[in-house]
Amino acid sequence: MARRRFSATLALTAGLIAFPSIINVPSAKAKSSNSSFLVDHVRTKDPVVFITIDDGSVITDRVVELLLSRKIPVANFVLSEALKTHWKALHRIQRPGTSFENHSETHRLMSSLSLKEQTSEICRANEHVHGNYKKLPLFFRPPGGSHNSDTVTAAKKCGIQKIVMWNVEADQGKIVRSGGGSIRRGDIILLHYMNSLESSLKVVLAEIKRLGLRPASLRDYLAPAPLPVVNTTTLPQ
Repeated sequence: MARRRFSATLALTAGLIAFPSIINVPSAKAKSSNSSFLVDHVRTKDPVVFITIDDGSVITDRVVELLLSRKIPVANFVLSEALKTHWKALHRIQRPGTSFENHSETHRLMSSLSLKEQTSEICRANEHVHGNYKKLPLFFRPPGGSHNSDTVTAAKKCGIQKIVMWNVEADQGKIVRSGGGSIRRGDIILLHYMNSLESSLKVVLAEIKRLGLRPASLRDYLAPAPLPVVNTTTLPQ
């Protein structure tokens, strides 16, 4: 499982490599084309990266203030329980460029579930997000990156536009990039709402600034373009 591999690598190297650390680790195994249903980075010539934050167990006032003061666009893949427990904090960080996406209802590994169970996990999470923010999620991130062909089928049944993985993970002052090297344009960066988020986010922001990159809204680059409005009164009879 990709997330566990990333976390294990971070744990083994913590204290051995100073900030910021770039370590060669396996990929999250998602397809890379923007047109494919599974993505782990965005193909773009713009100097941008994409900050995504998962789960929602710890959401501090300091993190909220950091997100707001820096005007950081974030794709939030929070759980249904977090939407209820931390609704005040999550509503505070709403701003242009920030979105609330789908991370399942109960954080179960998708590949261990039947198609019916996966569909329930994703569709019910959609209902919770829509109930809180009046907008349906466009993206789904399977917990731990665990997915199979049924996950794609279930996500599409629930109206999901993309399954969004990641190719960079940041935690406890360390940055791990799939394939090694520095963060690059189009990278999707995974963080978590936990006690270390504030420090991890500051590390990421300092590093992308050093590299001449900036955070951008994932929906601006991956959301499908709206269909043109056709004025039927001008069509030929």
